[in-house]
Amino acid sequence: MMPNVIKFFILAVVSVANVVHCSAFAFQQQRSLPTTTASSLYGASKKQSYEEIPSTQTEIIHNINAECSTAGADTKPVLATRRNAMNSCLSLLTMATCLPLREAVASDEDTSLQPFTVIFSIQVDSKKPDELSELEIEVRPDWAPLAADRFKQLIELGFYKDCPFFRVLPGYIAQFGVSANPDLNKEWMYCDTAAGEEVVKLCKQPLPDEPRTQPNKRGTLSFATSGKNTRRTQIFINSGNNGGPPNFLDAQNFVPFARIVRGMEDSNNIVKQLNGEYGGKVNQGKAAYYGGEYFEKVFPRLSVIRDAKII
Repeated sequence: MMPNVIKFFILAVVSVANVVHCSAFAFQQQRSLPTTTASSLYGASKKQSYEEIPSTQTEIIHNINAECSTAGADTKPVLATRRNAMNSCLSLLTMATCLPLREAVASDEDTSLQPFTVIFSIQVDSKKPDELSELEIEVRPDWAPLAADRFKQLIELGFYKDCPFFRVLPGYIAQFGVSANPDLNKEWMYCDTAAGEEVVKLCKQPLPDEPRTQPNKRGTLSFATSGKNTRRTQIFINSGNNGGPPNFLDAQNFVPFARIVRGMEDSNNIVKQLNGEYGGKVNQGKAAYYGGEYFEKVFPRLSVIRDAKII
């Protein structure tokens, strides 16, 4: 897919060429008129300044779309002046060039909301490091674009590699999202203000809230939240239907952004096999500060995401 900046550059080059062509065409039209008529109709307009050129891509797109919507709408007879000839030529060229551009921009926007797939390779049993099970996750940016984009960033960063399911409550949720790498936790989970100004600048802000479009039903994934605008890295996998009673995750603004499409079948439910012996005993503050070392020493039998990748 061609980036938008390249598309706009190409459009700009074509537009300059079109303006030169239009100017030549308009000049020929003017020469066919009597000198007095041409000067009387066009002379005043030369004193007018050009319209202000838009300064941002947003304004450009807006103006192009407006031109596409109105080009050719005025069907009243007009005098064949140089100015009118120029306008007519530019209107036709605009219709020919801006419609494909608008479709291309719309195509890019649609692509950004297309689902994508993530595969988790999970070591369910701590005593069997060579036995890995797969969870296939369909991420849905059209459900929650901010959450989907944050999840994608963290996957690409390797945040969830060797990341344990530190809180497993059967029939309710399986929770993960504290990295084995304490440096990543300092950047994405909390901000170590004592580490200096340069470190603080790298701290990532929590996600702003966004509307919930799907219920927290079995198999969906939602970022954990503790209040307004608090979503960061931790994620709930809903083991059951948690939108309503007794857990009411919908009312607490847990926003699903993905769903498991393979690995929660009745015959092979990976989530149900995750080790839940520790319940909610993990100290999340210590886990974030010490990372994988804390998990290995204090909670050695947790099920772990060994790898997470986008396919």
